[in-house]
Amino acid sequence: MTTQLSKLFTLIFALISSFHTLANQELNSTVNQQLKPKHWSGLPLLADKASERGYQLPIPVGVTLFYNSIDADYEAVNDFQVQVDGGLLGLRGPNDYVVPAEDVSITGRDKSMQLKVDAWLLPFWNVYGILGYTEGHKDIRAKLDNVEGLPCGTSCDGLVLPIPINYTATNYGIGTVLAGQIDPIVGDTPFTIMAIGAIVKAKTDTTDSLIKTKLASVRIGQRFDIGADKLAWFLAFSHQSVNQNVTGDYSFKGTELAPLMENVKFDIDLAKQETKNISFSLNYDFGSQNEWNIYAEYGFLNWKHLIIGMGRRF
Repeated sequence: MTTQLSKLFTLIFALISSFHTLANQELNSTVNQQLKPKHWSGLPLLADKASERGYQLPIPVGVTLFYNSIDADYEAVNDFQVQVDGGLLGLRGPNDYVVPAEDVSITGRDKSMQLKVDAWLLPFWNVYGILGYTEGHKDIRAKLDNVEGLPCGTSCDGLVLPIPINYTATNYGIGTVLAGQIDPIVGDTPFTIMAIGAIVKAKTDTTDSLIKTKLASVRIGQRFDIGADKLAWFLAFSHQSVNQNVTGDYSFKGTELAPLMENVKFDIDLAKQETKNISFSLNYDFGSQNEWNIYAEYGFLNWKHLIIGMGRRF
């Protein structure tokens, strides 16, 4: 009888302890919810699961304004189609000529201001949209050595047709980011890995041209506490393809080439000569909730680009 009563008291004590533990868990959950209320957007989904695992999540919605400049070389995808009117090459014209693609060299520089709006839909998945304005320049130089049907014959050998193109464009695009963490080999600061993809299209306002850009990037870096602020560094390997069709006209009147050609209409498809690059970036978060950030990125392997931006998360 004594043994049975002992077992009964033990069971009752275990049940009371369980109820007490559950009550404490519910109380702690309620306190945590009150201390960290759910974001107004309801994002990201599954945020509570990520928090339970110890992940620190950024404020879900952000707006960033940034400046971007890029200097790169391009190549002709196909032969350069030109139509010349006036001058020796346009005699009794207009006359059509074809410059072989290998005889065309192209350099370019673009500067733009971009507005990006992004949101973390899941703790590891971000999507964003971009709207921007671009000022660009392409310097096309076409050698006439191998052009057939020139009235000047071999005397045109060594002659270069220069066509500088200045344009402005409005662009729009979408992108996505997948992010995760891995434990460090040395130290206690985890590494953040991100896979980024984006598609951007731009329509030029001053030439009949459409620019299509595709970007894929893998980034790895770390984030450190600087007092109440946070500083992150990232090293990225990127693949970026740029394809552009340029159609327009250029006047050589008043230049030293006017006796040879006065007005030239052209049509060419061009692409970025190199598609792979490496970049290094820094991101600094500050504010009472780290809601403000400053971002800088520099690309340096096969072309140079600079990005400087400032944003706020809501």
